[in-house]
Amino acid sequence: MGVTIESPNYSIDLGPAGFNRLRQKVADLTATDIAEHYSKLTDGMFLVGDERQKFMACYNKKIAELNAKYNEKYSNILDFLYESDCSGKMDTEHCKSIWEIIKDYNDDICYGYAGRSDCAKFSDFKDIVKDCIDKCVEMEWW
Repeated sequence: MGVTIESPNYSIDLGPAGFNRLRQKVADLTATDIAEHYSKLTDGMFLVGDERQKFMACYNKKIAELNAKYNEKYSNILDFLYESDCSGKMDTEHCKSIWEIIKDYNDDICYGYAGRSDCAKFSDFKDIVKDCIDKCVEMEWW
């Protein structure tokens, strides 16, 4: 199962791990404590039953605390980080918030499928976010 992120003029394909790395990078660029907390999400991935419920309750409480700590300045970023991997949308306001965090960053990491000639890079993600802002449309993935 892969993830395709799309805007009117651009699209990228990523595997689940690549999408996680992309969102981790956005978290890293936002704030250290947000990045650290986001990285802990994988700790609960293989928990089941009561253990998983307890983990997620604590995890979600910390998200709310972080949101309050920053006076909701990063609430749109948190929405992006925790939107479903399978099907998500971010409106133009969310894209503007993401853009403010990512606009000055670039790297040469393969977030997409490394064997493909069109392997998604961070600059490709930036193109999508900017395109959604410029066209006043939602960024979508599935």
